[in-house]
Amino acid sequence: MTTPKNSMELVGTAVLVFTIQTSICNGSSLTPLAIGTILMSIVFAGGPISGAHYNPAVSFAVTLRGGELTWAEMTSYWIAQIIGGFIGALIGGFISPTSVVVSMGSDATMAQAIVSEVMYTFVLCLVVLCVATNSKVENNHYYGLAIGLVVLAGAITVGPISGGAFNPAVAFGLSVAGGFANFGYSVVVSVANLVGGAVAAVLFRVVLPEEFGLARGGTVGETTPFNA
Repeated sequence: MTTPKNSMELVGTAVLVFTIQTSICNGSSLTPLAIGTILMSIVFAGGPISGAHYNPAVSFAVTLRGGELTWAEMTSYWIAQIIGGFIGALIGGFISPTSVVVSMGSDATMAQAIVSEVMYTFVLCLVVLCVATNSKVENNHYYGLAIGLVVLAGAITVGPISGGAFNPAVAFGLSVAGGFANFGYSVVVSVANLVGGAVAAVLFRVVLPEEFGLARGGTVGETTPFNA
């Protein structure tokens, strides 16, 4: 079923993957900055509507947190995000001279790439949970900035090692739009991303046990940006 929330997730993920595709294909040295800043913008734009996940790993972590997103809602988000990633990659590939897929660095091992993806997806999801689902900082105005900066840092730090996806919708969207190129690695990356999201939810329970499973009050998606 098409809903405003699912539509926002689809459009936001498409914009994110479009930016990734075009900035990398055009050889920009500012690619990490472009990705981080567009993510900040669309998180602020979509936060009041869908919660602005744009990432199945984030939706998974938020669902495991409890009180925010049901499993059925998570599934509908995942579908919208994967479709959005594919559409964004298609459009980006159309206007760019070449297409890209998520790939390991030439000097990296598979173990290094997997750990890199788990690590930065974990950091991303933990930041989301702490700044956007924590009643202690409810109604803050920096959640989008914090989330975008994590992706910026991750792209610079481990992008040359793992490809810097941190997002199954990015990995699958680019691969499928590229004719299923490097699809096996996209699956590995996606599993690593979901593991990172799960670990983030566990740590959130450790550091903020009083928040775990707490459904916060207020108008859904307005006073609590990542509410579902």
